[in-house]
Amino acid sequence: MRSTAGFVADRIASSERMTSVVYDLINGHNFAGLEEHEEMLSDTTRVDAYHRGIHRNVTPGDVVLDLGTGTGLLAFMASRAGARKVYAVEHSDFIEVARELAAHNGFTNIEFVQANSRDFVPPEPIDVVVHEQMGDELFSENMMENLLDLRDRVLAPGGRILPARFRLFIEPITMSEEMRIRKFWNIDLPDGIDLSSAESSPVASRFDTGRNDLFYLRPHSVTATIGDPEPFLEFDLNTLESLDALPTRHVVERTAAEDTIVDGVCIWFEALFDDETVLSTTPLGPITSWGNRVFRLDQEISRGEMLRLDVRLGQLVEPTTWDVRPLS
Repeated sequence: MRSTAGFVADRIASSERMTSVVYDLINGHNFAGLEEHEEMLSDTTRVDAYHRGIHRNVTPGDVVLDLGTGTGLLAFMASRAGARKVYAVEHSDFIEVARELAAHNGFTNIEFVQANSRDFVPPEPIDVVVHEQMGDELFSENMMENLLDLRDRVLAPGGRILPARFRLFIEPITMSEEMRIRKFWNIDLPDGIDLSSAESSPVASRFDTGRNDLFYLRPHSVTATIGDPEPFLEFDLNTLESLDALPTRHVVERTAAEDTIVDGVCIWFEALFDDETVLSTTPLGPITSWGNRVFRLDQEISRGEMLRLDVRLGQLVEPTTWDVRPLS
């Protein structure tokens, strides 16, 4: 079963068209219930950032397209910010909830369109495309394909995407002791019991499933990053030529400020609405509805020592193809 699942995942990841179709289906399924939207609507970091960003950047008279409207929240905010017309596009049946909420709140300038955004042709040029298409690892909800398509097809001259600027981080982290799970052979036990032989044991290797090589952080489990965080990838959807223009091979270098354990390498992103309005999913900030994937290391490091990481993003839209490992 494992080899079959791996084969299917590899085949999907090798085909851009298949990946796009799969993510369309996943998005429609993952956001089709009230419970998913309860979590997102309760995420005050997310909601407040979008409220500020939309009210600062949607101007009276704008024609707005809300990509993947879901509950309609971004469309409602755009209308309140003064948009003349809002096209709220959603391909799942959940759009019925958004329509009902719009009527309940008295919105009359929002047109709800049930369609895949790539099939929608608005009757007029769009001034602003608003969206929340960011997955945990940024790219994994068809964000790039959908937004670049809308940018090239429907935006008026001088039109803009909100948010359009992104920073992606992949940072070595240290976790609190109570949250730390060390690799089997690094665990300290009482009475002088030593597990270190398991690291090179062919017997133990048969039972290493690799299930802990990747994991998602629990809230408030990170105490610090190793060195000062810097984005390793930055781009602006208003000017990016294509997904292929983004490099997928990077070297990240960080210097330890103290003796510590590098538990792993954590992914997060920042979405910039403008220079003052930034939505961040950093594990050192407020909890958000996004998760933080970690590539496990469990490596001791000394103060002043540099950690060099080889980062290979594989297929950008499929984080299971990403790989991070230390460079000697």
